[in-house]
Amino acid sequence: MYGLLKLTRNILFAGLVLASLGILFSSSQGRAADADQLQPVLFDGFEDGQIAIFWLPGNYGSGLYVPGAIQLSTNYARSGSHSVEITVHEGDIDAAGDDSTRVERAELDSGHFPLLGKDAWYGFSLLVPKDFPIVDTRLVISSCKQSDVSRPITAQRYRNGEHTLTVESHGGKKTYRLPSIVQGRWIDMIYHVRYSTGKDGVVEVWMNGRRVVNYSGPTAEAYAKNAFYNKIGLYRDRLKQPMTMYYDNYALGPDKDSVDPAKHSSRK
Repeated sequence: MYGLLKLTRNILFAGLVLASLGILFSSSQGRAADADQLQPVLFDGFEDGQIAIFWLPGNYGSGLYVPGAIQLSTNYARSGSHSVEITVHEGDIDAAGDDSTRVERAELDSGHFPLLGKDAWYGFSLLVPKDFPIVDTRLVISSCKQSDVSRPITAQRYRNGEHTLTVESHGGKKTYRLPSIVQGRWIDMIYHVRYSTGKDGVVEVWMNGRRVVNYSGPTAEAYAKNAFYNKIGLYRDRLKQPMTMYYDNYALGPDKDSVDPAKHSSRK
């Protein structure tokens, strides 16, 4: 069974790579298929000795992470024996932030997909270690974004011990208080996002099986590219203290069950 799952996942990854080059083929018609029809399916349980091939490289664009910031770890695991350890240090991928601030990051980016008018489901497990510094500094630990839009659509935040989610679109911003994070314990997150410029947009979030966010309204900008992506990791205002978090059982799929991190204990 493990061999079949791994083979299937490798085939899906290969299809995504081909699609990004515009050469995904339709088996029924024997011709090039429209890449806009692609519904991405991704999974990484961080058990293969390296991060999965779909993650964008650290030097993508203006930079996602510096060498050494992303490590496989046996310190914690939601399932299997490994998770991914993500660490940000002062000055990592330094950039200008809001209001004359400087920002830094160590993030994994799932890749950019044409999802306008479609539903995307994301799932992952997250562990904040017990010695994680609790400080009153902006920190985003996961986000959904649209290319050419500077602010995130969704931003899961952990600041001064408070766990929140913001949803931003069309100049509006809503903030949702999420259940508290217990440091040293895994939490399971599931996101359902319908990317739309109209009122039919959706953001639903589940934490440990309980729905904690239910937003309806615009989730995309008409002026920007039909290219949407999901990031996990740490994005913060500049700070001297390093920060480390752990993630496991990341998935992007067509429905809730397919991305539920609690259901991937047997996947590799």
